[in-house]
Amino acid sequence: MRKLLQNQYISFAVLFLLVIFQASICFAEFTIGDEKKLGKEFYDKLEKNHFLLENKRLNDYINKIGNLILAQSKKSPFEFHFSIVNSNGINAFATPGGYIYINKGLINVAENEGELAGVIAHEIGHAHARHVASIIEKSQNLNIATLAAIIAGAFLGGGGEATAAIAAFAVAGSSAMTLKYMREHEEEADRLGIYYLSSAGYYPAAMVDFLKIMKQHEFISKTMPSYLMTHPGTDQRIFYLDGLILTTYRQAGAKNIVGNLKRMQTLISFNDAELDVRYRQQKDALSKNPKDIDLLYALALTEDKLGQTSLALEHFQKALSLSPRDEDVLKNIGLIYLKMGNADLALNYLQRAADSDAHSDEVFLALGKTYFAQGNFQKALENFLKLENITFDDTDINYHIAMAYGKLGNKGEFHYYFGLYLKTAKKKETSLFHFKEALKYYAQGSERIEAINKAIKELESPPAKQPAKK
Repeated sequence: MRKLLQNQYISFAVLFLLVIFQASICFAEFTIGDEKKLGKEFYDKLEKNHFLLENKRLNDYINKIGNLILAQSKKSPFEFHFSIVNSNGINAFATPGGYIYINKGLINVAENEGELAGVIAHEIGHAHARHVASIIEKSQNLNIATLAAIIAGAFLGGGGEATAAIAAFAVAGSSAMTLKYMREHEEEADRLGIYYLSSAGYYPAAMVDFLKIMKQHEFISKTMPSYLMTHPGTDQRIFYLDGLILTTYRQAGAKNIVGNLKRMQTLISFNDAELDVRYRQQKDALSKNPKDIDLLYALALTEDKLGQTSLALEHFQKALSLSPRDEDVLKNIGLIYLKMGNADLALNYLQRAADSDAHSDEVFLALGKTYFAQGNFQKALENFLKLENITFDDTDINYHIAMAYGKLGNKGEFHYYFGLYLKTAKKKETSLFHFKEALKYYAQGSERIEAINKAIKELESPPAKQPAKK
């Protein structure tokens, strides 16, 4: 059922993309400006429809690797953007205009950072060489809607027959173009990618190692991983890269430069079956490296998600004994004690985590919750307000701010922030009620009155009319 819903969700998103791209522009020559326009519009729709993962820490990690690779390449006419697609499919792709997308499923299967960097380097190679643009340029009479459909069908597909049917319908009657890289494209992207990768300091064979992982997944699952579908000729690519490594890139390199891949992988959500598989893999890996802090941390997080609280705490404490100032470990021990109802002990670990990293949004959130549990609502509010403009994947900070103000008896601020929370939750009528209640507590002309009236106006304004189809 979960997979079916995911397939329907992806299919709906592709269909939505077909509807919103209505501009009837035909490209005799697909210019740099055209690339930027298509890439930006495609990105905006992915973001608007929640196709992109909003985990700040994971996105920062991918951007660090991406910019490290990018620094080794030639100056580009594009401003590059690195994003994570919220899909378990094993895929990565570059769209026109310097937009690089990595599926969270691909991040999860990488065995070291170098492999992940190799994928990113390969995609940067495609972008620099303008491979998608060259395919588009050879086609005739393609409008933005068709181009968007082709990109969505090629790279966001893999979600079942419905997605393929929608994508096929979108291109019917056009130029029968398919967005599939040719062997020359892949070889050029590999040549550029391995140069960028090795220049950044990673070990060159990382690109080959990742392709071999993909082949293993193909063998184990009996289905073709999407990365092999959109980047064809895997065996030939392995032979070609092996030749480059033997003749040109014989130097050693690092498997990890930014670091903490195993920790980053713990930020990716799993269903129960996937968690069980990951748990067995982590236990096996830890038996071979019992003092690996990242493995201890990852295993403890998995145990906590599986409800094995005592084991999780044991492995977190072991990790802490090896790294006493580790902010991640301290924070998670604090959260476990908070969940167990021991706010005093939780506060001890969370304050130590804050001392290790004074700018951690997650620690501020955890501290706010802990002070709230202790009944210290003023200190809770101070921590929550530090996060007022921060977006979390699973937390609306406005809710916590509202609750703290409510406990402190500040009715105006309670109603305002609770209204913001409900507005985000798309509960229009209840949100309007709280905003109108908030108006009673502020003087006319104040900044808060202006903010409340703006929010009310946004809620009461009719939706914008969609332009007529051409």
